[in-house]
Amino acid sequence: MDKNPPQTGLEKQHMSGGTAKILLAEDNKVSQQIATVMLNSLGYDLDIVCNGEGAVQAFSREDYSLILMDYRMPGINGLEATTRIREMEEAAGISPTPILALTASDDEKTRNACLTAGMDDFLHKPLKKPDLIRKLTHWLQIKECDLRSSREQLAITEASNNREILDGRAIERLRELDQDTGNAILDRTITHFLQQAPKDMSAIREALRRRDRKKLGFLAHNLKYYSATLGANELAHDCRTLEKLSQAGKWEELVELARKMDSSLKPAADALRRILQKHPGLNQETRPYSSQPSREKLLLVDDDPVFRQTTSDVLSVAGYKVLEASHGTEALSMALRHQPDLLLLDAVMENMDGFEVCTRLLKFPSLSDTPVIMVTGLDNNESVEKAYAAGASGFVIKPVNYPLLMQHIRFQLRASQNAKKLKENQEKLLSAQRMAGLGYWRWDSRSDSLEISENLSAMLNLPAEEQQYSLDRYLAHVHSKDRNYLRSAIIATTAGDTMEPFNYRLVVKGRSNITVHQELGMAPNSTQVLLGTVQDITQKQATERRMHQLAYSDELTGLASRTCFYEYMNDTIHSARKHHQKFALLCLDLDGFKDINDSLGHDVGDQLLKAVAQRLQSVVRETDFIARISGDEFFILVNQVHQQRDAEEVASRSLSVINRPVNLASGELRPRCSIGIARYPEDGQDLNSLLKAADSAMYAAKKQGRHRYVFYEKTHTREAEERLRVEQELRRAIELDQLTLHYQPQIDLKNGKMLGVEALIRWQHPERGLVPPGQFIDMAEQIGMIRSIGDWVLRTACHQVASWKESGMQELRMAVNISPLHFNDPSLLPTVEAILADTGLSPSSLELEITENVVQTTENNAGIFQKLRDLGVRISIDDFGTGYSSLSSLKSLPIDCLKIDRVFISNMFADANSAILLRSIVDLAHALGYVVVAEGVEHHQEVEVLQETECDLVQGYLFSRPVTPDQIPPLAQHHFLAVRENKRMVACS
Repeated sequence: MDKNPPQTGLEKQHMSGGTAKILLAEDNKVSQQIATVMLNSLGYDLDIVCNGEGAVQAFSREDYSLILMDYRMPGINGLEATTRIREMEEAAGISPTPILALTASDDEKTRNACLTAGMDDFLHKPLKKPDLIRKLTHWLQIKECDLRSSREQLAITEASNNREILDGRAIERLRELDQDTGNAILDRTITHFLQQAPKDMSAIREALRRRDRKKLGFLAHNLKYYSATLGANELAHDCRTLEKLSQAGKWEELVELARKMDSSLKPAADALRRILQKHPGLNQETRPYSSQPSREKLLLVDDDPVFRQTTSDVLSVAGYKVLEASHGTEALSMALRHQPDLLLLDAVMENMDGFEVCTRLLKFPSLSDTPVIMVTGLDNNESVEKAYAAGASGFVIKPVNYPLLMQHIRFQLRASQNAKKLKENQEKLLSAQRMAGLGYWRWDSRSDSLEISENLSAMLNLPAEEQQYSLDRYLAHVHSKDRNYLRSAIIATTAGDTMEPFNYRLVVKGRSNITVHQELGMAPNSTQVLLGTVQDITQKQATERRMHQLAYSDELTGLASRTCFYEYMNDTIHSARKHHQKFALLCLDLDGFKDINDSLGHDVGDQLLKAVAQRLQSVVRETDFIARISGDEFFILVNQVHQQRDAEEVASRSLSVINRPVNLASGELRPRCSIGIARYPEDGQDLNSLLKAADSAMYAAKKQGRHRYVFYEKTHTREAEERLRVEQELRRAIELDQLTLHYQPQIDLKNGKMLGVEALIRWQHPERGLVPPGQFIDMAEQIGMIRSIGDWVLRTACHQVASWKESGMQELRMAVNISPLHFNDPSLLPTVEAILADTGLSPSSLELEITENVVQTTENNAGIFQKLRDLGVRISIDDFGTGYSSLSSLKSLPIDCLKIDRVFISNMFADANSAILLRSIVDLAHALGYVVVAEGVEHHQEVEVLQETECDLVQGYLFSRPVTPDQIPPLAQHHFLAVRENKRMVACS
């Protein structure tokens, strides 16, 4: 025989799975696909050919376990192909391969033709999976039995004398199980039969006497299984007949059949005893079914202990963990407790049969996906259909072909694992879709059938079962203003047009409307089915709006943000250039806002900014644009400027409304601001130039006295450049140690002696000479250098007092100015402690001077006040009377000294109210226990008045200017109140 014929029409599809290989001869592509899916799911290897000639050629090359042959095919049909295959088998001397006819006809003529050609059985088209499984199980078992090994042949030869009593192949299968498992399965099975069969026959006679049909059927079923397992086929056949007749209640026939069974039981038992005596025992080398043990957990349910023992041995050797149950109730309990991966379930059991157990078991959620293989001796279609109806995944027929059972178990476990993974993936996909707000619909234009997904149904707040729609019904959920567009897009897409994704609104009953993002596309290989993906973007749009709001509006004031302002400015510049228009840009900066923030707190500062923003909105015109750029800096773009006074009017109104009193939590404030004005195109023709010009003009307004507006001039740019230069030089000055301290005496008005000094910082500039603090302290605060400068001043001043003391001077009191930023620094207290410890200076000799504004935030600063006082350091309020405080606000603060600003001293002769106010301040301060120091004293008459008001200390040019450290020792010996006519009291300058 030619083993390499041409491969005409052969299409091979190798499946991953079962060991049995099947040939499908079928010319219909749909039938091929259906059979492929079914056989693939069952785990078989499959070859497909399209005609009879291909079937014959494939058979000549491969060894198939079974052939599925279409009855009618073009060319060589199924009948002729079967005839040729049988001739080839006969010529080769091989066992026939089962051939099942695939036919849509069920008439007698077709059946006879198929059987005559050599076919073995029939499968009706279209194929049904239960029928396919039943036929394959039956014929593959027969094929397996026909593949006799040399040992089978030997067993048949040894049992030749018992050929009509026992089937030697059954005995050989049990011997093989002995070898595979290492257990005496054959001995145990025969022994159980010899013990149980007589008891069952006795019970059968009793059931006949009592006419108990249910018991009779149950006993016949069990004895049928024992008999078939050991090859007592005649007895098994009689048991099967008894089982069927018991259902019909034909008692006379049943009694006669029982007598026949009694007579056939003895020779079968004798034959089994002879086999038991000759059984050579166990081969020590076992051949396990699985070389890599699996730890899947199997629950074996059967009321026959021998079957349980045998099957448990086989499964255990194969690597499975086996649990056993003897009846239905126990099976349910163990299944719930142990959660097995698979059940082997006997169909026929007393009290609760396997069908009921399967139905109940699969109702438990934790077990609903557990595969169940029904083990049954029932070989009728009704039982198979009943097993599948109960939820069984498959079935095997007793006596069990264990190799086939192993294959079936492996397939069911693999299918179960795949199903679980698929379910998990589906759950993950659904979860991801829910999180992403994704849904979809499928519309068949031919039937106007529209299916919606579970997520889309949830979006529409509809019951889960409402997923079948028409297009119009779905469109009814679409907002009326969007409905026609969606309908047109759907029609256009089905007509072949490509539509860009778009958004529309869905009206949801009982909820707020949602906005969805829609994508459309035709289903693959279809011109009628349209797929739509829908994503809920309601929250996304809200987030985008919020992000836009945050990016383009100032969160605190509600004005436009820096980003929005810059974009608007660029657009305005572009338009003005194109149409030859003019506009003005106003830069507004609050005067002293940093002091307010530092002294009163950021909450008060925020309240002030919001109040200023509201006031500015009230003065701008509809065509103008206002924005908060940063901190306390605002910009107003004044559009359509025809002459200079248009910008002046807006600036003037801004100054006016800003200066109105503002009631804040800390009290009443009157804000002030400085405004710089730049004009397009005169002062700049791009964004940066205009911003720079307006900013320079604003600084010029501050320099000219604040709370005013100034138009930009070229000199302002030079001033801005000068500020930048000063900043850079100041940074270098700190690095190069160019800062120094001068000291101004403080005189006791009672004895004219110097009681202490105030440390005053100076910048020894290499080119400009000695620079006073007023020209660089503000800059130091702006660039963040004030804390390091403050620490340096404190340390230097305290070391200087210690140095004077070492030289023999009495320890003077040292007054040091502390910036509000430095005072609010948490490190101030440990810094003071460290300096005092390092210098050995008495804490009472150090006096920290703070500006009046700092004391306004009592809650924020009371703690540091008290800690410094507890340390022994004195606290002084500097420049009292120029800020926002009053004596009543100071009464609860732990301070020691008030320094009266020079404004009261210089005005007390010209303004009677100033003199009265001065006396009141001194009296009230003394009443509160404060020491009073008068600053800026320059005339004798001022000293006389201050003596009359009982002021404690004075300092000023009348006594001494700030001097270098080496000039202080001589001054410490001087009496400052010695009178000289028309001369200064001290000639020191």
